[in-house]
Amino acid sequence: MFGKYKRLQNYEYFSQSQISDIETNERFKEKLDFLALTKIRRDSVRSLHKLYNENKEYILDMFYKRLLEIPELNYIITTYSSVERLKVSLDRHFVSLFEDELSIEYVFKRRKIAYTHAQIGVLPNWMISAYTLINQLFIPLIIKSFSKNERTMMDILLTYDSLVTIDIQIIVETYIEIQGGSVVNGLGEIIKYNTQLEQIKELVQFQEVQQQEVILASVAMQELDASIEEIAASVGDVAMQTQQALNQLNHDISSLKHVSTILQNTDDGQQKIQTDVKHLVDRVNSVSKLMSFIQDIAEQTNLLALNASIEAARAGEAGKGFAVVAEEVRNLADNTKHSVQSINDDIEKLLQITSEIDQQIKQSANDLHSSVREASQVTKTLFELNNALQIQGERFDEIVTAAKIQAQSSSSISERNKNIAESAERSKAITFEVGLAIYQLSKMIDGYRTKTISKNFILSQEDIIEVAITDHLLWRWKIYNLILGFEKMTTDDIGSPKTSRLGEWYYGKGKELLGAEKAFQDLEELHEQVYIIAKKAVEAYHAEDKELAEKFMEEITDVSNIVINKLKQLQQILIDQKLQYH
Repeated sequence: MFGKYKRLQNYEYFSQSQISDIETNERFKEKLDFLALTKIRRDSVRSLHKLYNENKEYILDMFYKRLLEIPELNYIITTYSSVERLKVSLDRHFVSLFEDELSIEYVFKRRKIAYTHAQIGVLPNWMISAYTLINQLFIPLIIKSFSKNERTMMDILLTYDSLVTIDIQIIVETYIEIQGGSVVNGLGEIIKYNTQLEQIKELVQFQEVQQQEVILASVAMQELDASIEEIAASVGDVAMQTQQALNQLNHDISSLKHVSTILQNTDDGQQKIQTDVKHLVDRVNSVSKLMSFIQDIAEQTNLLALNASIEAARAGEAGKGFAVVAEEVRNLADNTKHSVQSINDDIEKLLQITSEIDQQIKQSANDLHSSVREASQVTKTLFELNNALQIQGERFDEIVTAAKIQAQSSSSISERNKNIAESAERSKAITFEVGLAIYQLSKMIDGYRTKTISKNFILSQEDIIEVAITDHLLWRWKIYNLILGFEKMTTDDIGSPKTSRLGEWYYGKGKELLGAEKAFQDLEELHEQVYIIAKKAVEAYHAEDKELAEKFMEEITDVSNIVINKLKQLQQILIDQKLQYH
């Protein structure tokens, strides 16, 4: 009949094309192929732009009217934006849906929508509901507009639905990536923090050292306790002996005072003897002068007698009697002279002896006087010292009492030190238990992380690198805890760098995306080096060479830090590549 159209029969959307002929990145291409979204079908949707523009106000008004009826969405809209601003954003999104090329830029526009809404607390279920609401508003318009040509309507409608589905997939995947990144980074940060708790080793070692020191201190305190008791007894004996010595010293000082008095008196007598000897010397000198005078007289008499004899001889016979007298006088003068000479010799000897006695007495007097002065000073000093010692002697009783109190305190300290030693042993055990608990906690968190991200999340490449970094830290942490005694491991458990998660990424997707980067090229040798050193550390541990194992652990840490630095560089390269699409 005229005016009637034949209804569509046996319509098959996929009979026209099984895959997409649109060239784009691998992940986006998978979606386009799955939905058979070709260039022709993409172009067919462009005709909807006009339909949208004709009904834009209706669609936008009804869409936000419905959203504002939901309290949760109403709060988010009024808190973080406004309906008018959001209408502009949604309008741009519709234009993009109808006009934009299906490229990586198209994908990142949708990802940006997901990131923006996730930041303000819009959950993915509301995003899906929002797209459903848009379909409820727009699909009836499509059907009404193309109802006269069912094939065209079905092509356009299914292509439109495919585009909306792709949008929803991209947004939901982005939400999953955000959540996955949150889990990866959140749990990763916790694990990183745990793996940085290297103070556990120091604490365990400190507790071991402290325990040994407490034991040594306890032994030393017991020895000190015994020593203090011995000292207290010795101090008592010393106090008694000191008192006896002080009493004797008092007696000796009294005797010394008496001796000093005698010496002083002797010194005074010596001074008098010195004076008397001086007088004697003076008298001997006087007699010596007198003898000289007598000798002079005798010589003069002898001379006169000689002259008289000469004159008597001249007188002849008349002078014989006078000559006899003169001869006698001369003989007497000679005898006197000889006698005086003999006396004078004796006086000279006496004078010499007296002089020597005088010198000796002077020296003796000086020495005695000096000794008396020194004896007086010694007596004074000893007297003062005695007074001081007497005071100290009085304090010895106080020292004895204090020593006894100290001995009691020392015994109390020894008992408490014993308790401290027991506490140190318990503290060491607790420290070991805490370290083990921290390690077990990190293993539980890693188990949850691994299980969660392997089954429930789509991860971005930068998050995959973050997972690899965390895996690497945990692997290093495992060896660290082996040395502490919290883990069991053999060299076979070390595995191969190629079979690790980092190795699988490195020789797979990582090489495809970043193989030309220098940081990527440097990574292979460094990663292998970590495994080589790790095996040496495990071998040293099983050889009970803990010091060597810790040395290798330090080397692992140094090389591992370089590996992590290289991975972070690659991670930043991926992030920078995405920034151009924001």
